[in-house]
Amino acid sequence: MEERLSRLKKALEDDYLPKARWWPWKNTKRDISIISFHELDSLVFLKFKADNQKFQLPLMKADETVSILKERAFCIGEECFMEAEYHPEYLSLISKLPWTEIEIVSEPPGRIVSAKPITLESTNVVSLLTDDTGERYVLKSYRLLPETNLEALMMKALALKKFENIPRVYLFIRHEEQVAGILMKYIEGVGDGGYPFYSHLTEYLKGSARLLATVGLSARLGTIIGNMHKALNIGHTDRFYGLEEIGFNDIENWIKRMHRYLNVVLTRLDEIVTAEESDSVEWMEKWRGLLDKNGLKIVEEASNCFSAYEGLDKGRIHQDLHLAQMIYVPTSHDFIITDFEGEPGRSPEERIAKEPLMRDLATMVRSYHYLSHAAVMNVYGTSIDRASDVMLNNDPTLEWRFRNVTAMVNSYLASILNSELTRKYRGLDPRKQMSLIYPWIVERCLYEAYYESMYRSEWVSIPIIGLFDPLLFSFKLAGHS
Repeated sequence: MEERLSRLKKALEDDYLPKARWWPWKNTKRDISIISFHELDSLVFLKFKADNQKFQLPLMKADETVSILKERAFCIGEECFMEAEYHPEYLSLISKLPWTEIEIVSEPPGRIVSAKPITLESTNVVSLLTDDTGERYVLKSYRLLPETNLEALMMKALALKKFENIPRVYLFIRHEEQVAGILMKYIEGVGDGGYPFYSHLTEYLKGSARLLATVGLSARLGTIIGNMHKALNIGHTDRFYGLEEIGFNDIENWIKRMHRYLNVVLTRLDEIVTAEESDSVEWMEKWRGLLDKNGLKIVEEASNCFSAYEGLDKGRIHQDLHLAQMIYVPTSHDFIITDFEGEPGRSPEERIAKEPLMRDLATMVRSYHYLSHAAVMNVYGTSIDRASDVMLNNDPTLEWRFRNVTAMVNSYLASILNSELTRKYRGLDPRKQMSLIYPWIVERCLYEAYYESMYRSEWVSIPIIGLFDPLLFSFKLAGHS
């Protein structure tokens, strides 16, 4: 047993883990220490630690690696393994392991007869399961096991509050008290939440669609976000949820975070230009220069606006809310939110911190901007950088975005009116409430620039030009009108 485990550990360290999509240290070897190891029939379960982070890796023995799963499977000599969640027997076997608990939220599925990946590009394992009645489910299984699983806590709370705009939750898989997976209803849709907006905007830019066709959908989004905030912040005894007063330290932390993002982005863009990592160094120099010249002033202006939050409320928010986190269901013209993991670029402490509810509106404002950028690229047949230049100088999507964002924000404010969420805001003019979104749009732009500069540098122009978006300044000026 010890010799076999040693060979498995070496194969993981030397070959499999550095190439795994979910491994935090891409193409880098890390020593791992095995915390627990269990075998049951064809299931091999590993829990291990690397750099003080805990991971789970359930494996199923296989006769050979399947071509579609080649990146999620490996062999040691003649013995082959695949990541277990893509096997129909995984659910029944994992439930029989020691220290594993299945927490039932609603009726469990029938016998699983098939399992296949929904995507292999996710940092978590996401598989499509079908039971013997033909019912389909999504199994989301976590490789990295945080001490506090934000998504599991939020999905459970929303399910218990009967919030309608998440997939139905059937069960949680827990291993030694940590949530290792969630089984949810499969949602049949036509694309992510951006689908109807992108389709319409491209036609509008071509001159073949009217301006206001999607404002009703944007208003629906505002209502959904308001209902989500009410479900997460009203009627809870667990202090993980609910409203708390914003203090000076909160504001200081937000300001420090913006400065940190700005400094990291400038440093990272310097590295990209110096090393000529970009295919278009001239464009990268332009975006870097634009941020270097104006970034500090923008951060300081947003920082000053944060002072208006002192004494108001913060609460449990989505934190990484954008259109790609949703599924659009055309039969009901509705949106289902499917991801609650929080911003991937944050520390564990930052992920579980409460923040003003307005921040979720800011991330949605930014999502409309990203979507509009993609539409400009498509309709104009141009590159990322050239599309950014178009939007910076004469944005053809501005009026469209203004109408949709305004509909979303107004609908949100109406949906929470007279609820506990507005207890500290009732004396504020609605325009003043809208101005409170402004500093969070700046903060989100800086986070996006930070994330893109680290992982997708070719996209970094989009959040940088977002700092100069006229729509951003309309929020800033709302409180002075």
